[in-house]
Amino acid sequence: MRRALLALAALLPFAAAAQDSGFRPHLAQEVDIGLYAVGTTRATDPARRGTSAYLYGELAAGLHLAPGFFLQGVLAFEPIGEGDALGGAPDGGTTLFRRQSAFLEVLALDWRPDADTVLQAGRFVAPFGRGHHDFPGILTRIRAHEVNAITDSLGISATRTMLADPDLGEHDLSLAVFTLDRSFLSSTLATRRRCCDEAYERFNRNTRAQGGPGNTGQADNAVLALDGDGFAWAPGLSYHLGLLTRGAGDDGTAREWGYTAALRHEQRWSASQRTLFFAEGVQFRNAAARPRTEITLLGFDPDTGAEVETLLETGIRERRSFTTLGVQHRIGAWRGTLAWQRDQRKRSVETLPTENHLEASIGTDLPHNFTIDAGYQYSRHAREEEGGLGTAHALLLRIGWRGL
Repeated sequence: MRRALLALAALLPFAAAAQDSGFRPHLAQEVDIGLYAVGTTRATDPARRGTSAYLYGELAAGLHLAPGFFLQGVLAFEPIGEGDALGGAPDGGTTLFRRQSAFLEVLALDWRPDADTVLQAGRFVAPFGRGHHDFPGILTRIRAHEVNAITDSLGISATRTMLADPDLGEHDLSLAVFTLDRSFLSSTLATRRRCCDEAYERFNRNTRAQGGPGNTGQADNAVLALDGDGFAWAPGLSYHLGLLTRGAGDDGTAREWGYTAALRHEQRWSASQRTLFFAEGVQFRNAAARPRTEITLLGFDPDTGAEVETLLETGIRERRSFTTLGVQHRIGAWRGTLAWQRDQRKRSVETLPTENHLEASIGTDLPHNFTIDAGYQYSRHAREEEGGLGTAHALLLRIGWRGL
């Protein structure tokens, strides 16, 4: 209660200034959500065959309390089962909204003291990669979100426009310092884990015991990012660079480091035709903070010659690289997208093969802010139980709606 009263007292000067300027508090909102269907027609693993349908997207709202000061909230919708957001394992049947859930992805106070500065405090997505937010296509953005979205970040961030020049472009520098959110805000708002079902990736608030990078209980994790666009010599070009560092949780043995670089270029051919080229590369060193694991060593007793098993605790040293290359061409309300994504995980133990995904889709805008996209995906994916690589062919569909 005391914290709430202090926060209210801190807002009083802003409210008074807003009244003097004629400003009235108001609420702005935006919805971007889609109904996805992934129909796997052929796959090496029988469990992957079938159809999965689910909701994926977000509802964003901003309560503007005073000029340049507002409370931002984003409610995310997605299935929370392992792999469900990418089709999961329907096991030859059809799954509808399996493990569908919603949770607060963002709840933060934003303050813009001037036109070049944004300060934020609360729960947010750290500004590491950009593909999980704006990749075209159907599953490309979801797959990027699974790999490099730094969610559940609780802390502070700042963005400052360092240069704004008609020829040299506009360049923004961002810094975020955070820890993994363990508060009640990290809980899901729907769908709780059922007894003994280990397929749930998240079903309750984060805890120290679950470990993982960034789960240190301290603000010793950070992201530094640089964004630029508005080049007179290259209209439609933009870039993003990011550096990430996260401490090890209880199950980790080393600090994780991440690096990302992204480029986008939109070429306008006419009033109705344009082409977007996009690329992003992300790499994690000591991925997952080098978690502990046990391996079994086989040897022989020197006295008896009998085979002996010895358990050895070690850390999984992993360098994970996630790459996306794609192109989208638009003609009026129609669009066609071709994208390739690669997930390479080089490990010291418990090795995993490199996965590749190729997606092609075509879509159009519909009346009343609806969109529809249909496509095909070919995947070479890691087989969890049998090991090695498997293949899968899937038909994709997304019906989306975006509005205020």
